[in-house]
Amino acid sequence: MPGSNTTTATAVEVLLDDRPCYLIRNCLNLSEQTTIYQDISYRSKDTDTRNRKPCMHPTPKTIIFDGDQSTLKFSGGNNIYADLIVQTANDILLKKEASLMKSHPFFTTSCGTETTKLSVGVIRYHVPNGNFPDHIDHCNDNSFVYLLSLGCSANFVVKGPKSDRQMFRFNSGDVLVFDPSSDAAIVHGVKSINGDDYPLNCPDEFQQFRFGVQCRVKL
Repeated sequence: MPGSNTTTATAVEVLLDDRPCYLIRNCLNLSEQTTIYQDISYRSKDTDTRNRKPCMHPTPKTIIFDGDQSTLKFSGGNNIYADLIVQTANDILLKKEASLMKSHPFFTTSCGTETTKLSVGVIRYHVPNGNFPDHIDHCNDNSFVYLLSLGCSANFVVKGPKSDRQMFRFNSGDVLVFDPSSDAAIVHGVKSINGDDYPLNCPDEFQQFRFGVQCRVKL
């Protein structure tokens, strides 16, 4: 039902017992989600989503930014992706899961430091058959991923080397935080998109697509 995922309470779900993988429910409110989407739309230089250049066929589609780049790259802070997504997620994690303060520097280091590097990629999924096969990222550069979902909810899968496969509804405004390395071996993927599950009073595009906004942080 449209508007069914509009609860505002923030909660942290520990998805895997053997690897760091956290789902932050309602991490960003609708205003913050809209701000992120508007920046993506502006930087893409293409407001007609039907004509954006695809990196994958037939679905999903990677949004291409000005200069034919599939990712935005930032050094240090002073960008909304670091401030609204990564820093907000870290603040919530440290409040909800105090043990993280000793487990990994990503959760205690400000994104505003000059040595922090952030890359952002955005994938657009169609309703209802948008999907991404289960996979491991194999990013072995000591980075961490903060994945924001926007628009229609996704049926998302995660699995650790020793943890059972889980499928959950990834709602607009939720953020998934996980280790993308080969050693962590976290399998994840998108099974389908729910066309009747999006925020109330949201942008029109949120009612037509699901956007996965992946922020990869390297200290």
